[in-house]
Amino acid sequence: MHAQIITYKLNGISNAEYAARMVEPDAPILAEVAGLHSKVWLANPETNTFGGFYLWHSRADMEAFMASELVATVVSRPFLSDIEVQDFEVPEAPSRITRGLAAD
Repeated sequence: MHAQIITYKLNGISNAEYAARMVEPDAPILAEVAGLHSKVWLANPETNTFGGFYLWHSRADMEAFMASELVATVVSRPFLSDIEVQDFEVPEAPSRITRGLAAD
């Protein structure tokens, strides 16, 4: 497993517009991305910070996603700024103990 956090700021659109123009149309598309175990959407309107926590089956799956046309389209949206990406190895044994991953 591999984890990724992507954050960004909204630029010139309301939270409702963001939901209508990005969250609602993109969620079903992301649900079909190969290798994506899950995505948790993140929102902190007080700091204008939004994004997602992604859990990937492998680092290779994450890298394929990051090189995809889907990501290129998303990052080119003019209402997003200050995009930051971090990725992490997931130590599976302790993550299963703390219910971060389902037991086998």
